[in-house]
Amino acid sequence: MKPKNKNGSYDLILSYLDKHGVMDKDALGGQRKANRNTSRKLSRLVVDLHGMKSDEAAGKVRKVISECREKGKKELLIIHGKGYHSDPVEGPVLKKMVRDMLEKELGNSVRDYRSALPKDGGDGATVVYLK
Repeated sequence: MKPKNKNGSYDLILSYLDKHGVMDKDALGGQRKANRNTSRKLSRLVVDLHGMKSDEAAGKVRKVISECREKGKKELLIIHGKGYHSDPVEGPVLKKMVRDMLEKELGNSVRDYRSALPKDGGDGATVVYLK
């Protein structure tokens, strides 16, 4: 028998609940499946280079990529900033340095990279996919 609402018409939601029941979130003890984006963020390391000089930032990037390889991480978010405090002619110093390192020096560890999504820093951050 199909459940009916006050108007006497078929109620799809009640039918679904009758068939599948209701999940007791308290019984799960806080253990729920992580959605895809959450699990990806948890498997990603993040390094913030704000306020560092180029040589210090380069050392930090090398160290973090080495950590990623040791821990089996495949994704890294490098926050370098948008270059607002850089020389207008030179452009964003750290962003340029990071991208050059990823292409030349660290190319054997890097599968690909791209600017981060706006929610992760946009042009002020680079997502690195490691081999």
